[in-house]
Amino acid sequence: MGKKGWLGGMAAVLMLSGALTACGGNKADDSAANGGSNAGGGEKVELSYLDPLPSPERTAFLQDLLKKFEAQNPNITVDYTSVPWDQANNKWMTMGVAGILPDVISIDDTSLAGMASAGYIQSLQPFYDKWDQTANLTEAAKQARNKFNNEVYAIPDAFLLQGLFIRSDWFKDNGLPSTIDTWDDYFNYAKKLTDESKGRYGISFRGGANGIIRAMEYVMAATHSDGWFGKDGKSILYSAEGKAAFKKFYDLYLDGESPKESVNWGFNEMVQGFTTGQTAILNQTPEVIAVAQKNMQPDTWNVVPMPKSDDGKRYIFWGFTAAYAMSTNTKHKDEAWKLIEFLSSPENNLAYSKANSSIPIYAENLKDPFFSTGPIAGYAGAMADANIVFAGPPSYLTRLGEFTGTYSVQETQKYMTGAQDLDTTVKHLADWLTTEQTAYLKDHPQS
Repeated sequence: MGKKGWLGGMAAVLMLSGALTACGGNKADDSAANGGSNAGGGEKVELSYLDPLPSPERTAFLQDLLKKFEAQNPNITVDYTSVPWDQANNKWMTMGVAGILPDVISIDDTSLAGMASAGYIQSLQPFYDKWDQTANLTEAAKQARNKFNNEVYAIPDAFLLQGLFIRSDWFKDNGLPSTIDTWDDYFNYAKKLTDESKGRYGISFRGGANGIIRAMEYVMAATHSDGWFGKDGKSILYSAEGKAAFKKFYDLYLDGESPKESVNWGFNEMVQGFTTGQTAILNQTPEVIAVAQKNMQPDTWNVVPMPKSDDGKRYIFWGFTAAYAMSTNTKHKDEAWKLIEFLSSPENNLAYSKANSSIPIYAENLKDPFFSTGPIAGYAGAMADANIVFAGPPSYLTRLGEFTGTYSVQETQKYMTGAQDLDTTVKHLADWLTTEQTAYLKDHPQS
């Protein structure tokens, strides 16, 4: 949303994926679940697929799935390529302008509207309407931010919620509770857990791409907002409360409660800061569970829910990890959909969700014991928590990916390095967002 990476612990999941694909049902059932009938014979087709979340483990997992797809569809081959997450939005847009986007790409909800409005990806609605799995999707999957102009443009791969990974051993050593109940606790504990002489810091701060999403998450909680704009269509950063919340959040970095180098940290760096014993608190999504399990001792860490605001509610961004979309320049629409359908099948979605420690798109898959035990249980249960407000970025803005990935990074890093004052930084960010929101509301009047 925000929105990632696989850094370890996939060997068992690869075995699980193979077992799930091989077991149960007759060939007709397997075919229906994995994307239609086998495509034997016919013209040879080569599809290209771009993955924005590469790691050795994830790449191996996906390539294993793609081999199974090719085995079921002998006339189709799939060329897998990847791009690092922090570079993904710029890569998508550049390839879109050049007309060289791969047939199938995985994109996040902050970039979908921009890609769709520019004509780089096409509506999947004709395929979606005929898909035999739509009735089995969770309500979250049906209401996902995967639509543009009321048409489905991508199929979510899985869902993620925010949660706080904590160094429970550090908390215990400092006499702190094993949870972080409120945002005030979050800021207080960050200070108490920082000991620069030991190379220990309270927070894994994200100063790089998409870091503004974490900041706005707190601004929304502090202002009791479920979005980035007020009823007047103006950014909540213009308000005194919004600016104060912005300052308080970035003071975590400016006051030394995160490492100096975190001014540039993206997903991988902030996760590594936590797992290597540099930081005490990491605001991240459940796919990091597998990373922590591989790289940390089990009695040294835990996952706790996001803090409550002073109104007793938890304002949390949620969304899919990277939904499957189809390029408009593909010459093989049916085959591209067949690949999307295969990757989105119940069996493959279950294996994918377990590997990614994320929430599956099918209601039946949530019944798997995996999602009712261990750290993931809190994430899965959070979907039904009456005190949770699903508060996320305005994914309908077509230039949101540019804002979260480039513009906001430049502006906030100027502030974090002392090159620009608070008022100027907040005004620049609020002006940019309000300009985009005003243009959107002009074209989409609110009833």
